[in-house]
Amino acid sequence: MSLWERASRAYESAEVERLCLELQDEHGQCVSYLLWAIWAGEQGRPIDANLAGQAAELARDWDASVLKPLRAVRRRLKSAVAGISDSAREASRERLKDEEIAAERLLLDALEAMTPAAGRQSGDLTRSLRIAQAAWATPAPDASLANLAGAFSKTAFLTRLRPEMSFSDEPPIANDEAIQARLAELRQAHQDLDAAITALSVNPLPDQLRIARLKKQKLALRDQISRLEDRLTPDIIA
Repeated sequence: MSLWERASRAYESAEVERLCLELQDEHGQCVSYLLWAIWAGEQGRPIDANLAGQAAELARDWDASVLKPLRAVRRRLKSAVAGISDSAREASRERLKDEEIAAERLLLDALEAMTPAAGRQSGDLTRSLRIAQAAWATPAPDASLANLAGAFSKTAFLTRLRPEMSFSDEPPIANDEAIQARLAELRQAHQDLDAAITALSVNPLPDQLRIARLKKQKLALRDQISRLEDRLTPDIIA
């Protein structure tokens, strides 16, 4: 999964979003740079001091010249502006939000492009963050960084979920071995859905619509599992 996709999934977590904004607004951090370092650690992509220095230089320049100006104007437009209608102001703010997201993606894509290929095993997220922080002008509190790494790790199950998947789609399966393999896949997906629902439910402001959709997927998945289990059980003739 690309850095952009992984960061986007992680940012759906209210805890990750809160910690990122805290590190950004209170400790002078670049969120994209932090998420890059965590992602690299999670994937086992090695970061050394030289690479961290190059990434930090790129992130600092892009943050100062592009992201911060866009963010400042977007935040200014949250409040009324004399002589400008609220609808026009809000529309302008939404366009700026899209531009800010696009600019963040450009930075994430550039950071990914300079990162070595993934290793065979996941690396150390905290160590990766420490190396990245050593190259940043203003270090953040260790506790805040550790909390972000932990919250990011908790969202790993989201990368295995495909919300667009239709669990009711049941392709033909030729034999019992194939059915067993499919059942293992579906049971794992069922566990992932359980974990996702639990994680979303404990957020301070849970996304009830998304929770409802996941529960619906879980029910459809349970039905498909039952149908496949029935195919493995021969009919008993009385």
